[in-house]
Amino acid sequence: MKTKVAFITGAANGIGKAVAIQMAKQGASLVLADKKEEESRKTLDELKCITENIEFIIGDLTHESVCQDMVNIAIQHFGKIDILINNAVITGLPAPVHLMSEEMFRHVLDSNIMIAFYCSKLTLPHMIQANTGSIVNVASVAGMIGFPGHSAYVTSKHGLNGLTRNMALDYAPYNIRVNSVNPGTTQTPMLDAAMEFLANKRKKKQGEDKMMSVKTVSPQKRVAAAEEVANIICFLASEKSSNVTGVIVPVDGGFTSF
Repeated sequence: MKTKVAFITGAANGIGKAVAIQMAKQGASLVLADKKEEESRKTLDELKCITENIEFIIGDLTHESVCQDMVNIAIQHFGKIDILINNAVITGLPAPVHLMSEEMFRHVLDSNIMIAFYCSKLTLPHMIQANTGSIVNVASVAGMIGFPGHSAYVTSKHGLNGLTRNMALDYAPYNIRVNSVNPGTTQTPMLDAAMEFLANKRKKKQGEDKMMSVKTVSPQKRVAAAEEVANIICFLASEKSSNVTGVIVPVDGGFTSF
């Protein structure tokens, strides 16, 4: 990836950070974004030990203007964007539809779909002009099946996979590939927060806890490392997958095979 410029959202920790580290080691120039200030600065310091070709924006990407700033920085500093990794994500507070507030539902969709829409919308004109590009959307097994009590998250991830398929068809004539990676249970700070939430729920009545719980292991009987998911994302972003577009790839240890 020595000649590539990659734009990665949600890069402060977890899967986004793992992708950034792997791409930096392969020589890519990086434009990164996240809203978590302290974690972003720590990740930037770590990445600077690998590469100097890096810009990190701290901001709320649910605002299109912030996404535009990211694209502008990429073009000003590096002249192009070859790769877009739409990885920014939140789970929101789990709840079935009748208990879900409109505010929370919209917040999850804004974070998990609209950021990907904004970043894709603003990056694609540059890829079209170059007649090449690769977009990888980081969805979830929740975008392939349902999870009781997670109405907003499941809706957002199914939507992201739908967006992936449609963009793949729309932009194939421009030599732009669009794919989706769907992780299962992966060791990230988001998983830690979810497990803490469920542990607190267990102190309440059993019926409510049952609705909020999700299966956390795969047939491999282990949680994946973020680097394992990053391996697939980097493959799909690279020219090694030059004839792959419009695919929805589970990276879940067989979870969706049940």
